Amino acid sequence: MAQSSTANRLTVQRIEPAYRQVASQLRRMVIDGTLEPGAQLPSEEKLGVQFGVSRNTIREALRMLSSQNLTVTKRGVAGGTFIARPDPEALQESIVTSLQLLNGYNVIDVEELFETRLILEVPSARGAALRRTDEDLERLRLAATRVEHGRTVLDRTVSSQDFHQAVIDAAGNRLISLLAPPVWDVFQQDSLSTPRSAERWEDIDREHLDVLRHIEAQRPDEAAEAMRVHLERLHASR
Repeated sequence: MAQSSTANRLTVQRIEPAYRQVASQLRRMVIDGTLEPGAQLPSEEKLGVQFGVSRNTIREALRMLSSQNLTVTKRGVAGGTFIARPDPEALQESIVTSLQLLNGYNVIDVEELFETRLILEVPSARGAALRRTDEDLERLRLAATRVEHGRTVLDRTVSSQDFHQAVIDAAGNRLISLLAPPVWDVFQQDSLSTPRSAERWEDIDREHLDVLRHIEAQRPDEAAEAMRVHLERLHASR
């Protein structure tokens, strides 16, 4: 009885379909660098022989990898299936789409997006004050001027995002530089349909200049606080 009871409680892992197992192995080879960007995979027939599965199974596995943006297929004499090169813009577009869906279905809300901006941008302002270069300062000044002299809401909004991107880039964390824009896009998706007053834009200009001044003077605590105040006022004016 004891042996029978133990057998009934076995913890097992279900065997995945063959195409998923193939895709998982190829995906691991991409991630660990065994298959480098630009490398061409063997033909479906050769892959089938190597994995011991049918061409249809290989085809389904390759479709799965393509949907994950890990491979690209080229037609013609020099065609075939190749390992995709990392594309930050494609990743950002994917994140934006996912965040828009999550926001649209109330899985996440504006308050959570706002908190995420605080988490990403306040420490970035601090880091920018500590690590900014002369080139960073020039970029920040130019972006702040573009916001100030923007003629349309779209001009001002785009230039404002350029300023925030310049602050984050000056902090030197490439992952945050990659993740922040999709959050902005979703957080500000209704900004164009909710115009701000001329007085509010003047406030935004002054707040940007406050952040810039502290970064320029290498005052990290003040830069972080100025960014926090700016973001909170942006959120309150939505």
